[in-house]
Amino acid sequence: MLRRFPLAAIARAAALLCVVGTTAPARAERPISARLVHCGTETCLRLSGHRSGPAVAIRVDGRDLDVAGDRAWQATVTLAEARRWRIVRGYALSVTLADAAAGTERVEHVAVPPGALGTRMELASLIVRAR
Repeated sequence: MLRRFPLAAIARAAALLCVVGTTAPARAERPISARLVHCGTETCLRLSGHRSGPAVAIRVDGRDLDVAGDRAWQATVTLAEARRWRIVRGYALSVTLADAAAGTERVEHVAVPPGALGTRMELASLIVRAR
């Protein structure tokens, strides 16, 4: 026997499932990002992300960054300074979010724009072969 449900009840249930299904932890939603920006006459690297509160320190290569913002934060450094940082696997920075109150640290690897922290290499020649 087929049972019929009122259309309004089905719509409410579907809306509830959509809301419950799209809720995810804040950490999974917004990873830390890195991009190149202009700051005056120089090119800078801007890191941005989210943290649980302003007491969480942001560190790269063991150095605290001056960040703007509370939960949504961003830090801008010149490329000259950023090029002194160690990179992981040739393309990423290790960013540490340290919460002194909770005694926890979380390390995230952030991909940097290609070539942003590398050195420029001039080629004397380039050989291309067809296979």
